[in-house]
Amino acid sequence: MDIVVVRSGGVAGMTRRAAVDTATLGDAASEWEHLVQQAIPQIVDLPAQADQRVRDAYSWTLKIGEHRCETPDSALTGALRELAERTLREGRRPR
Repeated sequence: MDIVVVRSGGVAGMTRRAAVDTATLGDAASEWEHLVQQAIPQIVDLPAQADQRVRDAYSWTLKIGEHRCETPDSALTGALRELAERTLREGRRPR
């Protein structure tokens, strides 16, 4: 499964991008897939919160398989935040 994360904004206005393809992770794939399965239900709840943007805060765009969401930093919680931050830390920069 492809996971793509874009974090933009903040005080410096910088954008960071990272991607992970769980099919290429070998033994670590099951850990990522478990996190994905926990995060996907949270995406369904995000559209109602999407208008809570705060000046100088991060804004996130996540694409997890066929699911996609855009959300302010304040709405990114739980497994979805863990997945997003882990992807930025451990993922590769998308082309």
